[in-house]
Amino acid sequence: MKQLCLAIGLLAYLGNANAFSSAQLASLETKSEPVKILKFNQQQPTTQAPQQTEAIKIVVEPTKTPPSDPTKNANAVTCFNNKSGVSLSQTKDLDGRDVLAFPLERLRNNVRYGFVDNYKQGFARIKKDGVFGFINLCGEEIIASQFEKAENFNEGKALVRRVGWLFIDNIGVESEELQNIVDAKAISKGLSLVKFKNNQMGLIDNNYDKTNKPVSALYDEIIVLNETTLGVKVNAKWGVFKIGEGAVAEANFDLVEPSGKDNLFKIYQNKKVGLVNANGEILWKPEFNVMTDVDNFGFMKGIGESKQQLININDFRVSKAYKQISDFDQRGLAIIQNENNLYGLINKDLKTVLEPQFNTIGTVGEFDLVPVSKDIVGKGIKHGFVNLKGIEVIPLEYESVGKINKKGLLVVKEVVSCNLDEKGKKIGTCKADKVIDVNGSTVILPITKYPDAGKISYTVTDSMVYNCIMVKASKNEEKSKYAKFMLVRGEDFKVLTPEPFDFVQAVSKHQFFFVRQNGLWGTLDTTGKYLAKCQFKTVLMASEDYYLVQHDNGKYGYLDPRGKVQVSPEYESLGYFKNGFAIASKGENQAGLINKFNAKIVPFVFKEVKYKDVTKEYEVLDKDNNRYVLNQQGECTQNCKELEAIRIKANAVKN
Repeated sequence: MKQLCLAIGLLAYLGNANAFSSAQLASLETKSEPVKILKFNQQQPTTQAPQQTEAIKIVVEPTKTPPSDPTKNANAVTCFNNKSGVSLSQTKDLDGRDVLAFPLERLRNNVRYGFVDNYKQGFARIKKDGVFGFINLCGEEIIASQFEKAENFNEGKALVRRVGWLFIDNIGVESEELQNIVDAKAISKGLSLVKFKNNQMGLIDNNYDKTNKPVSALYDEIIVLNETTLGVKVNAKWGVFKIGEGAVAEANFDLVEPSGKDNLFKIYQNKKVGLVNANGEILWKPEFNVMTDVDNFGFMKGIGESKQQLININDFRVSKAYKQISDFDQRGLAIIQNENNLYGLINKDLKTVLEPQFNTIGTVGEFDLVPVSKDIVGKGIKHGFVNLKGIEVIPLEYESVGKINKKGLLVVKEVVSCNLDEKGKKIGTCKADKVIDVNGSTVILPITKYPDAGKISYTVTDSMVYNCIMVKASKNEEKSKYAKFMLVRGEDFKVLTPEPFDFVQAVSKHQFFFVRQNGLWGTLDTTGKYLAKCQFKTVLMASEDYYLVQHDNGKYGYLDPRGKVQVSPEYESLGYFKNGFAIASKGENQAGLINKFNAKIVPFVFKEVKYKDVTKEYEVLDKDNNRYVLNQQGECTQNCKELEAIRIKANAVKN
């Protein structure tokens, strides 16, 4: 039964198990085609290093009749009887093949399993209770966990170590212990990298248990560069070894290592680095101190003591030598610095976009503009923006320039005349921030008057409030902890806020702004005009779209849905509107009822006014506990004559 499951696991790897039928499996059996066998110059392990490197060759030999396998005609679908009761799932194995298999996450969540590898060639390595074994595509532990080490299956066999290394095949048969091998690593195509007892390394194939011969020359050290290429070390020097093609490149490098690109490798010689391909051809002589890995655009950078160059590893075009080259940005542009310490730009075609002519240069921002600076005769170093044709768009006349936001605003610093003392008599210059647009027009003027002359910094954000750009203003010494806010209309860059505010909040339903200054709230309309000056200690969203406010004097009132004062702040307490009415009080025995226009529906001469949630009525009590009742429309329903008399008297006193 064990052999049956193992064989079926292999068949499921070779094709989609659900697609097999008995007839198809039988037809596979009848085919007799030559099989490619990797054949190498063979050599017994030796303690002496080889005198010359040898080629690895591939030859084709007739297929030998395999041992009789009574399970070879089994229907692969029988492997999927789902004995575990767990539904199989579609996944990809380590070779990128689609397989229908037991979900490995079920095992990875089990504390007994220290390691669960992905499937490869129909089996997955597991480490259970500290030892390795294999499961098939059905999730059955088909090779019991018993090995100290295990490699993945490699063309029908897996290298495992119990005491010594041996092969186990896909029907569970173990080979004799492999001779002279102390460590092993499966590569591909039936080849494995091994280390012998004499500390030399070489390649073996899946027949090593019978031949006891490696299929390559032996080396002091071997590293796997990719599945078809090795780095080999002999007599303290490294070369490149491509399996199956040609001879080993001359071993004269101090080190070989991957570059991040297949078939391209870094080579080191005399503490310098260059490039070589899988055939051992030197593409870039070792002349740099460092070579970066391949970037997203397919470039490597060579960095020397006084120069840097780029190489396109797709076509091996090489850039000019520069003092420095930055990484490419998302647009495919890189900053270059020439021997005169001037900066410019090149693109990923290695063509110059901006000639090196600037003292500083930044990354390309919004509107394809580049922040740069130049030493202007008689003026010193000035900053501005150029486009990708080198044309000045924002003139180079500022002390510094900030980042352009998405709408086209930015902060610049310039030298301006400032009022430097409290009496306004000492007039001098200072460096002050201002906000401009991409056309150079001033949007927010610099602060030039005492005591804040030159001490206010602006920050343009990308935050939008009702199509308005949020601009921060802060004192330089408080920039990190305290800022005020201004609004600039996005469509025409008109400044809406009459002054910087501590806080600005848009009202989502009704187009006006709440603003706060020195702890007090007010409102602005969308043109920047005050609807209510900053005078309220608190603002609450009450009900029916009205805002309950508490004035600085402690009295309560209401703002209407447009942000205007509708109920003047004259009440000691004020309730929420319900069906257009609110209970209010002006003090002891001064309770009453108002509507949204501040009309006194119940005059303020009563002891108490209550709202009854069940009946939706208003109960009014005078100081003698006489009871009057109004319905939810504010109409009197009980003791109405008496209530009307009280109203008339209250109005007469008021008039």
